[in-house]
Amino acid sequence: MSAPAQQTGIDYSAVAENYDRSRRAEPAIAEALCNALDAMRARSVLEIGAGTGNYTAALAARGFQIVAGDRSAPMIDRGRAKARARWLIFDALKLPLRDSSCDAAAAVNVLHHLGDLGAALAELGRVVRTGAVLHAVVRENLQALWYRHYFPEIDRILIPLHPPLGALIGVLLRAGFGPVTAAPVAYSGAGDLTFESGSSRPELLFDQGFRDATSGFRRLGAQAVERGLAALREDLDSGRFAEIRARFESDHAAAGDCVILRARAG
Repeated sequence: MSAPAQQTGIDYSAVAENYDRSRRAEPAIAEALCNALDAMRARSVLEIGAGTGNYTAALAARGFQIVAGDRSAPMIDRGRAKARARWLIFDALKLPLRDSSCDAAAAVNVLHHLGDLGAALAELGRVVRTGAVLHAVVRENLQALWYRHYFPEIDRILIPLHPPLGALIGVLLRAGFGPVTAAPVAYSGAGDLTFESGSSRPELLFDQGFRDATSGFRRLGAQAVERGLAALREDLDSGRFAEIRARFESDHAAAGDCVILRARAG
């Protein structure tokens, strides 16, 4: 089984300003990244898809030396103001770095944006010495979200973009990485208003700004959004929402909102 080649198709140069308003480093993800990099004894880190620098700043604050890159200049312009790093504009399929020039690589919420995931991971493997620490939303995470009860149409938007965990691990292995481990992480919903953060804060879904900043809700038709919000509001008011969320709880506890993959260099 292979991971899908679809991309989100978002022009981040056009949405950089609005994106930056709603995104922060999720503490649980930042801690998991830093701990995994420490376990690899990495000091120099290549961050791909660094965007506006929220996780770059978190990594730099822990003392890592960062080469941070993105293909969007407006995103990088915002990142430079937040984090001390060597900032580069690049495509993940052709990194402007020498072989084995960094200890490790890191990425947050990036893999589903890569059209040829296998080739991008192989290129990543070329430039690292010890391995990679990668945040990803996989299919199991999405299937455990209570959102699906209220917005069933969201499956056709998001499921094709996110492979099952096993498929993603398989792509990493075929790209030349060695043993791969995965650990689930839950979003706190405190600060980083990405799609998954609403899983613990259902009131966020009524915020137009929150929905506009997430590709899943942005792509839903207006009628599907209105219908889902009306049903959610009714269930919150009646108390039935707790029963709906409980149906997903065991799967959500096991899967988390996302996973952190630690892959050793081959």
